[in-house]
Amino acid sequence: MTADEHSGPADGAGRNALDTLLRRMQAESDFPALSEAIGDINRIASSDREGVNELSNHILKDFALTNKLLKLANVAFYNQVGGGSISTISRAVVVLGFDAVRSIALSLILFDNLENKAHAQHLKEEFVKVLYAGMLARAMAGHAQVKDVEEAFIGAMLHQLGRMLAMFYFPAEMALVLQRVETEGLSETRVSTEVLGVSFESLGIGIARSWGFPDRLVQSMKQLPGGKIRKGTSDIDRLRALAGFSNALCGIILDTPDADRSKALAGLTARFSDTVPVTAEQLSVMMEKSMQDIGQFARVVNVNLKHSDFARQASKWAGLAAPPGLSPVQEGSSAATPDALAALDANVLHETAPIIDHAAAAMGDKRTRTPEEIQSILASGLQDVGNSLIDDSISVHDILRMILEAMYTGMGFEHVVLCIKDGRRNTMCGKFGFGDDVQRLIKTFDFSLAGQPDVFLVALQNNADILISDIGDPRIATRIPAWYRQHVAAHTFVLFPIIVKGKPVGLIYADRPHAGDIAIPEKELSLLKSLRNQAVLAIRQSL
Repeated sequence: MTADEHSGPADGAGRNALDTLLRRMQAESDFPALSEAIGDINRIASSDREGVNELSNHILKDFALTNKLLKLANVAFYNQVGGGSISTISRAVVVLGFDAVRSIALSLILFDNLENKAHAQHLKEEFVKVLYAGMLARAMAGHAQVKDVEEAFIGAMLHQLGRMLAMFYFPAEMALVLQRVETEGLSETRVSTEVLGVSFESLGIGIARSWGFPDRLVQSMKQLPGGKIRKGTSDIDRLRALAGFSNALCGIILDTPDADRSKALAGLTARFSDTVPVTAEQLSVMMEKSMQDIGQFARVVNVNLKHSDFARQASKWAGLAAPPGLSPVQEGSSAATPDALAALDANVLHETAPIIDHAAAAMGDKRTRTPEEIQSILASGLQDVGNSLIDDSISVHDILRMILEAMYTGMGFEHVVLCIKDGRRNTMCGKFGFGDDVQRLIKTFDFSLAGQPDVFLVALQNNADILISDIGDPRIATRIPAWYRQHVAAHTFVLFPIIVKGKPVGLIYADRPHAGDIAIPEKELSLLKSLRNQAVLAIRQSL
């Protein structure tokens, strides 16, 4: 198999046409936001420094995305390893893996941004098809010798990106392309090039590059040559073949009469026998599993697969009587209980202040959460941490991240930062946290444990949980260190020291911007202290 065919617009005219289309898309109000969201996820994925924490923090900024992602984490498709329900993004990353959370986030971002148009049903149909291709590629990755199953999933989804984007942003041109393909019997590649100036493939590759997808995924988007696909020698060849196979299967599912099903499958498996060696029986099993998986996704994003022509056809090919419906989570799965899912639905992702109305309004949440809702979120976080503490494979770093996230989402703090003692310098240093611009804030926390007894040292030396309601209060003004006043804008904060064997080893800091913004009732305080105590236990177990 060669990798030089359909490689995109090589000449100036093609490049100019692509640039024109990109400018038209940038003029759409939603495209810059879509590009920024996907670009951010890809930038985080390519970073070696604190990628997990940055990914969690980024997802938490989008209420709807986090809510849907946590639902998916709690259905049988993703939560295959058990260990109880998942109520924090941090635990989702631990249980599912960084790459799985990334691929779920990317698919949700694409779906949410490509559905709100007058022709939404056609777009949903196209999305169901590419999502199914991704599910199939994930299931077949081992057969194609593709080691990274999440890369297989994303590669297969991206394979038809240009076509999907053209359908969304250029509906008039797309209608003309489809009309000419049907009436003139020409290929989509030729007609899309004539109508748009570039092929769907070149459009998709250009956008994927601009979004920061790694080159191996971009290369896998290139269409395969006709005829039998020869075995490739590189990872990119294998990824490209797998993406091509899964998308070709979706094509024949949609276009093949029932009577010709066996013949079409035999032709497809023979064409790819050198690169994706699967039997018709193996493929049938994987098709059924992928159909069940896509049913879980559809349930979360409120898509009724029974209204999808493609889903109905794919279900028949998979041996199912009908597409999976919007039924409750199946019994016997390792998903969360209905009560837990309901709690997630209503509350998990509002990182707004539960007490201060102006903070809630600023974040777009018009109602204040009840104490019961706050307590439910904190208690779910405690359960996440408890489930993780008994799993030897989960690091103390991951457990501490779950604790901070539970505090951040539960109480609606503006920032939460974990500091850990640096014994060589006898200082307390910021390690990671949650909130806007938190990386800058983390660098601010680097203070000596041998200085004058300010509020931070008092908390650590006396193992005292301290709430500062107003740093301007004359009674405590002298206890606020100069480094804090110079570099931190928050006027109220709370400190939870982490003391192990009588010695301070860490500190949890949380803030809100305005004086008086933090009020912690007794039950919430008890849950916050329990989360801090879990941090003590996690560190003690790691020693």
